[in-house]
Amino acid sequence: MHKIILDTDIGTDVDDALALAVLLGSNRVDLLGITTVYGDPKLRSQIAMHLCELAGATVQTFAGESQP
Repeated sequence: MHKIILDTDIGTDVDDALALAVLLGSNRVDLLGITTVYGDPKLRSQIAMHLCELAGATVQTFAGESQP
């Protein structure tokens, strides 16, 4: 099993939401956590948590930096 931390700017485009859905649906991945960056990382963290809740998963999320 692969242990993964997803670092994402989820909420800008659909690509990161799709990547999160694939990870949540995989039985070959242990999603350890999600970090969010760029713009409003707190809002992005909330989006990621909401998608996890919809999938029935509890994954810790951490809001990172708003700028590179």
